[in-house]
Amino acid sequence: MKIEIVSQKKNPLMGREDVHLRINHDGQRTPSRQEILKEIAHSLKMGENHIIIDRIFTVQGQAVSNAKVLAYEKREDVPVYKIDKMKRRMKLEKEPDEEKKPGKGKEGE
Repeated sequence: MKIEIVSQKKNPLMGREDVHLRINHDGQRTPSRQEILKEIAHSLKMGENHIIIDRIFTVQGQAVSNAKVLAYEKREDVPVYKIDKMKRRMKLEKEPDEEKKPGKGKEGE
């Protein structure tokens, strides 16, 4: 996976930087939010708790994805609803394994 920063724009009113990424993932699946979060935190030299991955778009038929990332200067500037939304999305990426587990049969049988 190779991450390229396409644009990086300061947004002083919101106390953040809006970062647009291009992610090449030849021969691999679309990277998870957790994988992107680790890579972009390292690239921007920020803590993972200051970064929100807003959107990931995969280009149809190609191993290329575009992502919009919001990098906040202070943890307090991150809106609570954005934190909750990101936690839900990251949790949903991990849960499909639980759905495959066989459930209990009907009690009447």
